[in-house]
Formats: sequence, C-alpha cells, structure tokens
Amino acid sequence: MRSILVFISFIFSATVFSQYHKLTGKITNGKLDPLAFASVQVKEIRSGTVTKEDGTYILELEEGKYDLVITLIGYKPQVVTVIVRKGDLQKNIIMEAAESNLSEVIIKGKNRDRAEEYIRNVIRHKDAIENAAGNYSCKVYIKALQEDSVPQKKTKKPISDSLLKIQQANAELNRMAMAEIVLQLDKGAGKNIKEERTGVKKRGNTQSLFFLSTTEGDFSFYNNIVNVPSVSQTPFLSPLSYSGLLAYRYKIIKTEMVNGKKIFTISIKPRQLSNATVEGEITVADSLWVVLHTKLKLPKYHLAEYDFFEVEQQYGLINDTAWMITRQQFTYTAASGKKSSSGTTVATYTNFELNKQFSKKYFGTEVSSATLEAYKRDSVFWLSNRTEPLTEKEIRFIHYKDSVFIATHTEAYLDSMDRKINKITWGKVLFKGQNFNDHKKRRNWYIPPLPNLFQPLQFGGTRIQPSFVYFKTYQSRKNLSIFFESSYGIRNKDLNGSISLNRMYNPFNRGFYSVRLKKSFDFIFNGDAWINMISRSNLYLNQGFGFGHGLELANGLFFYSDVDMAFRRSLAGYKTNNRFDTIQIGTSVQDNRAVFFEPYNAFYGSLRLEYTPRQRYIREPREKIILGSSWPTFYASWKKGIPHIFKSKVDFDYLEFGMKQSIKVGLLGTSSYTIKTGSFFNMRDLEYVDYKRERRGDPLFFSNPNEAFQSLDSSFPVFKRFYEGHYVHEFNGALLNKIPFLKKIGLREIAGTGFLFTPERDNLRYVEVFTGIERVFKYPFDQLGKFKLGVYISGSAANQFRNPVQFKIGVTTWDRKNGKWL
Repeated sequence: MRSILVFISFIFSATVFSQYHKLTGKITNGKLDPLAFASVQVKEIRSGTVTKEDGTYILELEEGKYDLVITLIGYKPQVVTVIVRKGDLQKNIIMEAAESNLSEVIIKGKNRDRAEEYIRNVIRHKDAIENAAGNYSCKVYIKALQEDSVPQKKTKKPISDSLLKIQQANAELNRMAMAEIVLQLDKGAGKNIKEERTGVKKRGNTQSLFFLSTTEGDFSFYNNIVNVPSVSQTPFLSPLSYSGLLAYRYKIIKTEMVNGKKIFTISIKPRQLSNATVEGEITVADSLWVVLHTKLKLPKYHLAEYDFFEVEQQYGLINDTAWMITRQQFTYTAASGKKSSSGTTVATYTNFELNKQFSKKYFGTEVSSATLEAYKRDSVFWLSNRTEPLTEKEIRFIHYKDSVFIATHTEAYLDSMDRKINKITWGKVLFKGQNFNDHKKRRNWYIPPLPNLFQPLQFGGTRIQPSFVYFKTYQSRKNLSIFFESSYGIRNKDLNGSISLNRMYNPFNRGFYSVRLKKSFDFIFNGDAWINMISRSNLYLNQGFGFGHGLELANGLFFYSDVDMAFRRSLAGYKTNNRFDTIQIGTSVQDNRAVFFEPYNAFYGSLRLEYTPRQRYIREPREKIILGSSWPTFYASWKKGIPHIFKSKVDFDYLEFGMKQSIKVGLLGTSSYTIKTGSFFNMRDLEYVDYKRERRGDPLFFSNPNEAFQSLDSSFPVFKRFYEGHYVHEFNGALLNKIPFLKKIGLREIAGTGFLFTPERDNLRYVEVFTGIERVFKYPFDQLGKFKLGVYISGSAANQFRNPVQFKIGVTTWDRKNGKWL
C-alpha cells in the first residue's frame, strides 16, 4: 500500500513540475500562401506534427532549446532553432522553393502512370511562368447569358399550332437575360487590380448573372488557394500545389502530339478525406510544363447559390514571353422544384501588354469604374469590340429585347401598363395588395391587401390598421419613400399612427435624411428575447417626432446623426383581456400587465461614426458599390438625453466603442467577431426606457451569435463600463468532411464563444461556448435561395449564477446581395 502511495506521489510530482508550453506558427511560401501537410519534426524528441490546411501547426514542449526540421515536397528543408521559455511561443516560417531538377525524378516500371510526376513539374515551373508576365494590362470582353425554365401552363382556349409556337418562342426569350461588358484590366503585384468598363449592355433581368466584372474572383489555378467569394465562402485548394499533391489523385486520360510536342490531359479527382477540392481535368505540355487547358468543377457542398458550377480555361503564349489565360467559360445551374436556371459566361482576354510599370499609388481602393457613356454604346461599338461570336439564339434575343424595349417605352404602351397595374381587382384587394403607378412621374403607391387591416393580436385587442407606401425614383437614382400607417383600437377606442419620410439625396456617398412622426406602442427593450417581447410589461405609449441624417464623409468613413423628441405615457390604464393577463409561461411571464409610470417628455441627440480602412469599391455612373475590406470596422457612438427642450426631463450621456470584422481562414472556414465597450458617464436623470441592457438567450431558439448570448439567464441593465465580445467560426465542412458519411449528407459545423464583464450583478464575469451542426436546404419557390437549419448546444460559466447546458434550433438565411449568411 505504501509503495502505491509513493508511486502516485511520484506521478503527481512529475505532472506538477513538468509544464508544457504551446509552440504555434504558420508555414508559408515566399508569397505568404499557406502550405498544408508540411512536416514539422522536433529533432531532440523525434516527434512532431503536420501543418493544417491553413498552414498552421501546434506543438506542446517543455522549456528548453529545440531544433525544428521542416520539410515539404518541392521546398528546401529547413532547420529552425527555437527556445521555449515560460509562456506560449509563436514561430512563423517561410519555405524556399527547391530548385527545379528534373533529373531527380526516378521512374520505376514501364506501365506506371506518370500524371503526378507531370503535375510536379508544372508546380516547379509555375513561379517562373507567372513571373514572366509581370504587371500587365489587357482588354476583356465578357458575355453572360442565363435562361430560366418554368413549367408550361396549359391554355384553356384552343389556338393554332403556329400561334402556339410563337407564344412559346416569345416566352422562352422572355425568360432569358444577357449582358455584354468590355473593360480594360490592369493587374499589379499580388491581388492588385484596376478595371475600367468602357462598354456595358444589359438585357432582361441580369441581377443573377455571374462574372460581370473581374472583381468577382480570380480563378487562376496557379495560385495555391483559389479564393472566389462570389461563388463560395470557402476557398479551394488548387491541384497545382504541393499541398494539392496530398489532396488529389492524378491520372493521364489522353496523350496526343501537337506541333511535335506531347500534350497530356490529366484527370483530377479529390481523395476521400478532402474538403474544399475541385474535380475535372487539366491539360499540360511536355517539356514546357505549362497549363494549356483546364476544365474543373467546384463541389456542390460549398456553392452558396448554385447546384453545379464549372470553370473552363484556355491558355495561350503571349508575345513569346508568358502563358496567360486567354478565355474563361463559367457554366452554372440552380434548380428548385420545377423551376431551374442555367447560365454561361464567357470572358476573353486580348491586347496584352506585359511587364508594365505602374506608379506606386496607381492601385487603390477603387477597383472598378464605369462612366455613363459606357452604358450608351451603339451597335457599331459592339461589332468592333465583340471577340466572342453570338449564337443564332442570342441574336434573336437581342433583336427581340431591343424591339420590346422600343415598343414598351412609348407613351401609349406605358399608359396602358399603368392602367393595367392600377386596375382594382379582387385578387389584388384580398391577396396581393393594390399598386397605383405613374410612369411619367416615376412614382408608385402601394396599399396592402384587405386582411392586413385587421390585427387581432395587439395590445388591448383587435386593431384596424390601414397603411400605404409611396416610392419615387429619380433618373439620377435619388429616391424618396413615404410610409404611412394608422391604427384604431376597437376595445379602447384609441387612435395611433405613424408617418416616415426617407430621402436619398446622394446615391454615391449614401447621403440621406429622414423625418419621423408617430404615436404608437413601443417596446421598452426592443430586441429582447422573444419570451420577454410577448410580455405587456415591455410596452409603453410613445408619441414624438425625429430627424435623421447619414453620409459617407470619405471612403469608408460614415457619419450618422439623429434628433428625437418623445412624449412617453404608460399603458396601465388601457383595457385588456383579463383572461389573457392570467397566462404565465414558466417564471418568465407573470402578471402580464403594462407598467405604470408618470408621463414625461424626453429629447435626444445621437451621433455615430464608423470607419473601415481600405474599403474597396466599384464606381458606377451614379452610385457606389462597396466590396468590403480586409480591415475591421471601428465605430464610436454617443447618445445624449438633453433636458429642458420641450420640457424634456432626461439628462444623461452614453458612449460606446466597438469593432467588428469577418475573416476568411483559408480552407478552415470563416471567422467573425464583435467587440464593444460602453458606459454612462452622466446619469443625472436616466429613465427606465433609456437603460442600456444586456440581452438574455432565447429559450429553444438559437439567436444571432454575433449580437446575443445563448446562455445568459436573464436580461438586465448595465450602467458602468462593460466589456462584451462575440466570436463565431463557420468551418464549412473542414472537419466533418474528413468523415465520408457526414460529407455525403452535407453537414457543416459551427462553433463560437462570447464573454461579458460588467460591474452589475455583483461584478459579473460570464463566458459561454457553443457548437452546432447545420445543413443547407433550398427554398421550394426560389432556385437561387437557400437557408441553413441547425441544431446547437451551448454552455456557460459565470461567477454569479449556474446555467445548464442547453440544446437549441436555428434557421439562417442566405443574403444574395451581400454574399453571406444572416
């Protein structure tokens, strides 16, 4: 027994005194591209690890001096000495490419497939191939075409075969969309590009056409990682990379002689345990070891909108100097139920100028631009600049759309369309709502359908709620919108209403102003968990008016200001349904009645400043399209309660700072974070409605993890300085796709954490973690629309309360406009 105790004591002592420290880092090449599957061995202990797909590695070592031996096929071995002391250590390493020496390749056996050997030769030569072009310019012609397919409706009235064919042909042309673009592209070092679109012509509904600008993605598979955010949030591992040698299988499927040289067509297939990989074929030239042609399909799992996406590329020798992409074709389809869309985009590259010299400030945040003249090019321009011939169907479509455009833009036709739109029918009155359009004045009125008049589940019972929307768009893309709503309560015989006006006066700099006037039931804590939002104690009567303004002062720098006057009244005197007041949901909703408080007036002013450094954008003739930035967005906001004006009672100051960012972590997915801190530095008269509150988690439902906590036990106010943070990582299959069955059923993983430190609730220290499994589904009525259904588990640790592990469900929708999940 004594010997056992001695042994246990020895083990315990060894555990206490043998402390391990983390050694982390990232292995990259000279271009700082991550190198996956590189071997990192510790010479002294003869153990090590392999880098992940994003090039990172982790080792746990005791204090001491170690030699790290880093090796990867195609790169020179490196020995790096590190000294591990107390605390974690980070060591990033840049690998140097090995010199090309084809004599090192030894082939054994006559029938051995040499596809991988040929791919290795291409990889060895690709730096020289890319460097031969240097900085360059070229002319790009883009032709994008999409066709939608819907079930044919059977006509009740008999018609002739000839008339039926005409109707079917016109219906087919009406379901098409086409765009032609001519642009000048300048390409600098790294990811620097600048394009000027000199010709733009769009016909039909072109919103879902792909690749109308070279800013939509760089599909060069000479890059180790192919990043195409317009198609997939996850980048793809190129088969023409040393990391790709471990992720793909290569096989020669065709050998032919062209101009005395052997040309090999090599099949590319991902290995079983792979994630963001492509599939198809690559054609390379013997001896030159250059790519002549690619035809590669992107995995459906990672496609946000499409069910099928394929890119085909042709390479040509330019000026006897460099092999460049001369033609790209993108083919894509999307289907939902009986509806489907199919599209093809062709981009040709001509008039190359290689090894150009650009000034240091030539490439900036404006990556693309077009003038108004570019949208007014005539047929002579297109005949002289069109490098891809039109098909017979495309010619028919152009003639049809041009003739339709002429016919539908006459005053007589537009007047007839207004009469048709403005005609009152029972279908519009009961289901769709009624529009009143005036094309001459470019304005539209909309009245919701009749059932919207009756709102039975309102405070105090059923309310009659008529409303309308007015919208006017100017030719300059400025606009004006008005929303009006009135509300009459049957039980309390009270009248509420609101009217808001919004005017966009500068579309390029997002300049707008707004005017608001209302009398309505408002929430004391708007945005609280649903369990609190259904409580009548969260409601009060708000009457007032307000003014708002916003403008982009400089690129990425936005300024917003608001002034509001509120006349606040309690709803405690309103008649309600007593039977409903007795309903309780657990311990959350009790004594479901409005809170009584003395009426008072409140006057506010608020300012908000947001800045995103290096914000990239596209300049259109009358507007600006923001593409985003690799930098975080910083913001500062100040809200002040101003006393005495209009007998205002409130007097406080609240100041908040924060930052947020979304980061692509290579093949491992996408991370996003939000960090903020705030406090009241004046609370001379702070009313209950103006408290800053922390939101509790929703029972059963998974809340937006970038804004809310999943496991916080209750909502509560904070007055002193607090610190709050949220972090979410979407792996996009980086882990689950290692398991063939889970990869087949299309599951994806998500994880995150959050923290809240605040003096309130006895100096609360709260941390939570969550993880979940999601699957993407398609909307049955929208072939390009998708949503994610997820199951999640969350847990937390806090110094003031205990919260059990919770299981939740959630739905996330795809935002096509901004290319992200919401």
